[in-house]
Parts: sequence; structure tokens; C-alpha cells
Amino acid sequence: MPVYEAVCLKCGKYHEYIRPVAQCQDTPVCCEAKTDKRLLSAPMMRADIQPWDAYQSPATGKLITSYAQRRADMKAAGCRDWEGRESEQKNADRQKQYAEQENDAKLDTTVRTAWAQLSSEKKAAALAGV
Repeated sequence: MPVYEAVCLKCGKYHEYIRPVAQCQDTPVCCEAKTDKRLLSAPMMRADIQPWDAYQSPATGKLITSYAQRRADMKAAGCRDWEGRESEQKNADRQKQYAEQENDAKLDTTVRTAWAQLSSEKKAAALAGV
């Protein structure tokens, strides 16, 4: 969908809004009224990595010349974009939780296997608290 711009004629504030082409006249509300004036603006796009911006991946050593190569390289190396301290801490906590769940599952399996291998006398003694 295209990005449009409009300006409020009362306060002068600029607004960017995304609408389907059929709804381009549906401008945002500002100062308790719809913005009156739509602006013509250049279309926005994200260009691919330019040849002079190509770089060697620090993780794999491959030459990266496009965003598609960058995504594939990061996925192959198990990397992801830096998203700020808060997001990184949430991811670290989530990974720690996954590791704890995996360790709990392994411990449970070990205990169940050990219990199954005990003789019936030892099981009875353990259940009696001896």
C-alpha cells in the first residue's frame, strides 16, 4: 500500500498514513477534523545493497552483496539483527528458559529410567521412606 502525507491547516502538523489507493482521500484526523491538504511525496523504497556497500561476513567470511544473501548468511551462521538491549535481554531470557526446560526433560527421563531399573524391594523401601 502507498504511503501518503497530509498537513493539518490549523496546527501545521504533518501526517504520514498508509491506505489502499481507493482510500487515498481518507486522511487522518488532527485538531478534531480531517486533514484538508494532501501532499505529493516521493515513493519510499528500500534499495538493495549497493556494490560499494558490499562487505565480508564476519560470521562466515562470504562476500555479501544483497539483503537476500545477508538473511541467508545470518540464518546459516545462527545470527540475528541487534534489536537493542531490552530485546536482547528478552531473547537471552527465552533461550535460558528453553535450556532449563530441556535440562528438566533430561532429568525427568533419567529419574524415570533409574526408577524403572530398581528392584521391587528397593522401590517399596523408597516409597516407605526407609
